[in-house]
Amino acid sequence: MPGMKKNSLFRSQGLLKRGAVVAAATAGLAVAIPATPAAAVSRVDCHFPAVIDEYARVESRGLPTCFANAGGMAVSIVNVSQFHSGNNKVTFFYTIEGSGYEHGLTLEKWQDHTLTFGASAHLNEVLIWG
Repeated sequence: MPGMKKNSLFRSQGLLKRGAVVAAATAGLAVAIPATPAAAVSRVDCHFPAVIDEYARVESRGLPTCFANAGGMAVSIVNVSQFHSGNNKVTFFYTIEGSGYEHGLTLEKWQDHTLTFGASAHLNEVLIWG
């Protein structure tokens, strides 16, 4: 029976060491992974001319859809031809309609992007960086 105590002691120490390694690795990942926006983006009313340029915005057939607050939001907006970042850093994820070619477009504050050659896009996600 004395051998069993020694084996269980070594087993306990091994489990403690493994637990410490897992905890250290988890803490390391928490530090190494960059912060991403929280899921708090919301659609907002674009029809206030005094503040429309502040919002992240896309235009579909000339009609604006605006977004505010940091975070990410899955959307489904077709015929998008223009992107505006407003007072935000924004990443728009979209697919060019008709070709299926996927894009991730990141705009810094106060930048615009217009699709060329009459192309339009299906907007899939909006990511506003805090």
